[in-house]
Amino acid sequence: MNTAKTNNMEQNRGIDKNQIAGILLIGAIMLGFGWWQTKNSPPIEPTTQATEGVEQVIEDKLLRKSLVPDGIVSSELDSFVAEELTIRNTEVSLTFSSAGAMLTSAALRGYHTYDDTTKTEALDLIKGNSQVFDIRLPDGSSLSAKKFEIIASSSRSIVFSDGTTKVSVELSEVGYDYSFIVSGTAESSGKPEMYWERNALRTEKGITTERQYSSFVYQLNEDGDVEHLAGRGSDKSETTDQINWLAQKQRFFSLIIHPEQGFASADIATVNGDDEDKNLVKEFSATARLNQTVSGAYTLPFEMYVGPNEYQLLKTYDQGYEKAINFGWGIFGAIGRGVVVPIFNWLEGYGFGYGLIIFIMVLIIKLTLSPLTFASYRSMAKMRVLKPEIDAINEKFSSEKENVQKQQAIMNLYREAGASPLGGCVPVIIQMPILFAMFRFFPASIELRGESFLWAKDLSTYDSIISWSTQIPLISTFFGNHLSLFTLLMTASTILYTWMNQQMTPQTGSSDQMKQLRVIMYIMPLMFMFVLNSFPSGLTYYYFLSNIITFTMQWGIRKTVNDEAILVKIEAKRAQPKKESKFQQRMAEIQRQQNKNRSQRRNK
Repeated sequence: MNTAKTNNMEQNRGIDKNQIAGILLIGAIMLGFGWWQTKNSPPIEPTTQATEGVEQVIEDKLLRKSLVPDGIVSSELDSFVAEELTIRNTEVSLTFSSAGAMLTSAALRGYHTYDDTTKTEALDLIKGNSQVFDIRLPDGSSLSAKKFEIIASSSRSIVFSDGTTKVSVELSEVGYDYSFIVSGTAESSGKPEMYWERNALRTEKGITTERQYSSFVYQLNEDGDVEHLAGRGSDKSETTDQINWLAQKQRFFSLIIHPEQGFASADIATVNGDDEDKNLVKEFSATARLNQTVSGAYTLPFEMYVGPNEYQLLKTYDQGYEKAINFGWGIFGAIGRGVVVPIFNWLEGYGFGYGLIIFIMVLIIKLTLSPLTFASYRSMAKMRVLKPEIDAINEKFSSEKENVQKQQAIMNLYREAGASPLGGCVPVIIQMPILFAMFRFFPASIELRGESFLWAKDLSTYDSIISWSTQIPLISTFFGNHLSLFTLLMTASTILYTWMNQQMTPQTGSSDQMKQLRVIMYIMPLMFMFVLNSFPSGLTYYYFLSNIITFTMQWGIRKTVNDEAILVKIEAKRAQPKKESKFQQRMAEIQRQQNKNRSQRRNK
């Protein structure tokens, strides 16, 4: 698309590709800035039911693994009827089947799916047979093929046994973690293998965004770094080195498996759900070798987590789980974790509504950067009062051949007046990491999930005021079948901000160049509207507020900055004797020496 646009501009404007690239770069920087500124257990009752009665959520070509051991015909298992038992605490209810000690339900009691408007059903991350978790020993025995009996249970624990293998499950008193311990006797020596597959079902309104933020996450054993298998785009696969834990992360919820001694390696893969199935987010698949050798009697302890991606909660486990929440790389992630999250949690502690919290966050950031904003405005004011002189220079050097002289004259004018055309760039450069950090923070913040503000019913997803079902080529693909009001307001305020800046900035280039630049500066907010239309309304609300507060600050500053007083100071500075810097003195000396040498050569 960009190439086609460039070719059209070349044909219509008669300018070369380098000029186009430069104009696009300048427009991206200037408009990028404009755009970015805008959350008593009842007694346990074991129930017996046929496994065929469990709800089949989705026909899974990857996960339909047989529970029949090799060499045993199905008729030999006809007498076995699996039992299901539920353990629970105040946060989560976990249901296990005696067929392979399989987890068949993980219901988060304080959460609901996006379409459960009555909020009557707990959000279940594992429905029926949408997950397979298996431990395979070197002797070929498989946990999923075991026919267990329940030999002990309580409200938060279960013990399964088939006489040779025992599985103990204990849910923590508070929280979303539980222990899963497999013990028995291995006939062969070697490292067991874990097989883990799951169909991740939709929990959020925006299926495209949920797919984008869903992926495998793992922690490297060597340096403790947390890595993400790419979540967006096409299907992904990877083989890891030694890792401490492995997580199937959806946008707001994760399942984490943490063996006591970690994994020696893992083959992981994700397959995106297709457009025809709007309930399937991703198919997760992993085969991992445990970093533990079994020989004879063995015990394989696992720590498991099934719950929300809440940063402070995950941080309490002290295992690096919180890094599964991707706030971006480098300085952007550091600002997100080190600055944005603490401020957000601090304001949250006062019980403010989330719309107010976002507003206060914008105020804090803007006030912190206000000295730079004031300095930037003063620089723009100097440029404004110098505009008549700049216009005179443009008129004096009007031909293309005099472009060098014109630029030299303008730069001399800036130097004499103590002004800089780049004076407004420092605030932009400093604010950019913050704006990018916010871009990653809002889509990852489960605290905004289900929280309403004004017309936005859920700040963690888009606030559509108009929706349609008809599939429109390109529009439905890149824009979506809806229009988000906060995105529309953000776009309008960005265009207004751009117009205001253009009124305060004198024209220093050629007329044709400036016309092209102005067109690009107005087109870019419309392009950003296409990108952000399906993003969380909390993000576009933040950018909209950022623009409004910027307008207000600039209006206030303009009321206190007198252009005539600035012009008087500029004239006083011009009248002062010019003192050359050491660098300028050296350059002058070099020039004098060169002139002397040329004169001597001519006289010979």
